Amino acid sequence: MGGYYLDLRQYLAALEDQGLLRRVRRSINKDTELHPLVRLQFRGLPEEQRTAFLFENVTDSAGRGFDMPVVVACMAGSRAIYGLGMQCDPKDIGAKWDEAQRNRIAPVRVDSGPVQELVLTGDELRAAGGLMTLPIPISTPGFDNAPYMTAAHFVTRDPETKLQNMGNYRAQLKSPTRLGIYAGTTQDIAVDWHKWRKLGQPMEVAIAIGVTPNLSYVAATKLPHDVGEYEVAGGIAGEPVQLVRCKTVDLEVPAQAEIVVEGIVRTDVLEMEGPFGEFTGYMAQRDWNLFVEVQCITRRRQPVYQAFLSQFPPSESSKLRGVGKEAVLYKRLAVDHAIPGVLDVILQETAGSYGICVVRMDRSQGGDVRKALELIGCDPRLHSKMVIAVDPDIDPRDPDSVNWAISFCMQPHRDAWVVPVRPLDLDYSAAPPNARRDVTAEANEGSSLLIDATRKWAYPPTSLPAKKYMERAIDLWREEGLPELHLKSPWFGYELGHWSEEDRVQAERATRGDYLLTGEEQSQQRRPA
Repeated sequence: MGGYYLDLRQYLAALEDQGLLRRVRRSINKDTELHPLVRLQFRGLPEEQRTAFLFENVTDSAGRGFDMPVVVACMAGSRAIYGLGMQCDPKDIGAKWDEAQRNRIAPVRVDSGPVQELVLTGDELRAAGGLMTLPIPISTPGFDNAPYMTAAHFVTRDPETKLQNMGNYRAQLKSPTRLGIYAGTTQDIAVDWHKWRKLGQPMEVAIAIGVTPNLSYVAATKLPHDVGEYEVAGGIAGEPVQLVRCKTVDLEVPAQAEIVVEGIVRTDVLEMEGPFGEFTGYMAQRDWNLFVEVQCITRRRQPVYQAFLSQFPPSESSKLRGVGKEAVLYKRLAVDHAIPGVLDVILQETAGSYGICVVRMDRSQGGDVRKALELIGCDPRLHSKMVIAVDPDIDPRDPDSVNWAISFCMQPHRDAWVVPVRPLDLDYSAAPPNARRDVTAEANEGSSLLIDATRKWAYPPTSLPAKKYMERAIDLWREEGLPELHLKSPWFGYELGHWSEEDRVQAERATRGDYLLTGEEQSQQRRPA
C-alpha cells in the first residue's frame, strides 16, 4: 500500500489482513455484552494474542438495532496493533514518534469529505433521534451510569492563539442532543474552556469518531498545548491530514472520519457527570463537569462506530496513552533538554501507564540523573507517581527487573526524594471519592517519588551462568522437547566492572574441573583470625 491509510476502513482491512481483527457476526447487546467480551482478552490472553473486534450486528437493551458496526481495540489492543497503525515494526514505534514530532506536517483544507455525506441539524436532527442513532456502548456494565463515547476526538480552539487542539475525552450520553464531558483540570480542553469563560462566550466543539490511527494516537497523547495535534499526525503519516470545515461551528475536522458531532459547551454552568469506570482500575465518581449542547451530526452513509476499551489496566487505553506519552517524555529528556545517556522512557502498563515511569540511562555518558527524574516528576501534566532511573541492562518493561534494581542499586536515604505536584484527579489516594474536584477547583496537594536506582560504582557480575553455558543449556532444553521458552532479561551472567583477572582464572578453572587447585592456592594464603 502506498502512502498512509486513507480512512478507518482501509486501516481495518490492513488489520484483518494481518490476522489482527476478529469479526463478531452474531447479535451483540452494546449495553451488556460488547465491552465484557473484549475485556476477556485483556484478563485472559497474553498480549501477542490480542486482536481488534468488529461487531457487525449491534443492538441495545431496549431492543433497538443500529445501522453501523462497532469496532473496539483497533488502535492499541496490543503493541503489534499500535505498530500497524504507525506503519512500522513495533520496536521502531518510539523512533517513528520522535521523527513525527521533529518533522510536523501542516494539514490541508479540502472543500468536502465523506464525513459530510449526511448532515443532520435542527428539527431534522431531533426527528432522526440525534445521538441515539449512534451505538455508543456501556463500558462498565453494572457500574457506569450511561453509555459513554470513549474514542471521542474532541476538537476545540484556543481563543488567544487560534490553534486547534484535538484531545480524547469521555463523553456521557445524556439526551439525544446533550453529552457530558470529563475535562479534568490540566487537560487542553479545560485550558481552552477557561479562556472562553473569561471572554464570557461558549466554547465551540467538534467530536470526530472513527478516524485513522495517527489521529487517535495524537489525541490520546499529552502534547504541549502550543503544538497542534493535526501537525504531528501529519508527521506520523508522512502526509498532511485532510480537514473539512464544520457545518455549524468554526472548526475543522478530518474529512475522512466516519462521524462528527458539532456543538457548543456553555461556560456559565456545569452539570453532574459520572460515575464511569476509569483507567486507574476504579470507578470515577460523579462530579460537576462540562457538557455539550449538540446542534449538528454529520456522517458517512454507512459509518463505522469506533470505541476504545479503557477501565482496569492493562487495556487499550493504557497502551494507547502510554506509547505516545513515552515518546513525548523521551523527546523532552533526550532532545529538548539534551540529557546525555537517556536510552528509554517506559511507563508500566499495569500501573495504567501513569503510576510508574522508568527511565533507562547510561551514567557513563555523563547525564544528570536527578535532572532527568525531576523533569518528569515535577511536570503537572506528564508526571508519574513514581519515576525510577535504571541502568542499561535493566528491562524497564519488566517489573521483576525494575524491582531488582530498586532492591540492590539504591539506598532510600540517599537515592530517593519526594517532590510536590498536583495529583491525578482520579487518584483516590490523594483525596477520598466524595471529595469534589471540578474543573474550577483549587489543586489538591500531591507528590511524586523519584528514585535513582542506577549503580553508582562498579559491581561484581550478575549471579547467573555465563552466556556460553546458558546458550548450551538452551540447546539441551530444545533437544529434550521441553516447553517453549520466553526468556527474561537478564538470562545470563555478565561483568559489571568489579571483577579481577584472578576471579576470571579461578572461574574458568572451576568449569574445567580444576577447582582443587584454587583450594590449594587459598590454603597458602591464610591469615590470622
